[in-house]
Amino acid sequence: MDKAPHITRLKELNLWDLFHYRPELKVLPRILPQEESIEAATAGISAGKRWMVVFGKEAAYFIHVHLVNGQQTRKVLYADMTDFSVRKGLFFGRVVLSLGENTIKLENCHRRTMDRVQQVLADCAEK
Repeated sequence: MDKAPHITRLKELNLWDLFHYRPELKVLPRILPQEESIEAATAGISAGKRWMVVFGKEAAYFIHVHLVNGQQTRKVLYADMTDFSVRKGLFFGRVVLSLGENTIKLENCHRRTMDRVQQVLADCAEK
């Protein structure tokens, strides 16, 4: 499992300096399918846990790694999303994904990543 292509893509998106220290990056090759590429990425807090979210072409991958409790992942297909909201504040951003009756809120995101996340979600909503 090689993480070099993912590192290269994060560098292309100018996000490597935000995520190079994250433990989620080590498990990313096991979670992302071979045909999926990173279109955007951010990290924030949801349900009291710190998550890294990787936005691909077909889905968003929520990844949480804890040294003691292991890892948790969640794949959210764009086809299952009914609505989304991306807000960029003075210091942090927020992403809200609506999945029918369920809502996923990701708060305290890196402000610099919000524009690209907005663009990827808007492109997927048009499809």
